[in-house]
Amino acid sequence: MIRFLRSALVGAIVSWIAAAPAMADEALKALAGEAEQAAAAGRTLEALDLADRFAEAVWQTVPLAFRKTALVDSAPTAFGREEPRATNTYTVDEEIHIYAEPVAFGWESTGEGYRTDLVADVRVATAEGKIIVGHKAFAEFQIASAERDADVFLALTYVFGGLGPGDYVVTTTLTDRVYGKTAAFSLPITITRG
Repeated sequence: MIRFLRSALVGAIVSWIAAAPAMADEALKALAGEAEQAAAAGRTLEALDLADRFAEAVWQTVPLAFRKTALVDSAPTAFGREEPRATNTYTVDEEIHIYAEPVAFGWESTGEGYRTDLVADVRVATAEGKIIVGHKAFAEFQIASAERDADVFLALTYVFGGLGPGDYVVTTTLTDRVYGKTAAFSLPITITRG
């Protein structure tokens, strides 16, 4: 069991460093080395604590990103329980539901736990890139949690009244006001008359 834990921990640390070489500065390397030494010595709890601290440091350092984004049939209600939509075709004025899992966002301390501070912008463009409409700060996500939870999802619902039939690209830009990070994702849609 210890050998398995040690191999898994060392493998995870090596993968994290290899995946983000630009952010693997001396402090992160030192923390990873301490975790590896603790695992090799069989100090399980210490190794896991150090691995958690390393993962948190990586989370704070790397850019904001999305683990998963998907068009879904209805507003998602739980992490990892999204039902991807079979098609990206919608009728005029039909609700467009999107499931998104951001990663590497900030949590601020509230005294009773933690809270995110995320704001979303949206832009709709033609398939050729001509911007049709955009809206800044259309939604804010201030999710409260007792711990800094990595398993967070966003439920986005759009209704683009007045869009005519055609192919479009919906781009959602998320800004993390805790860490000052920004990331975007785009999903193609088709609007039909119905």
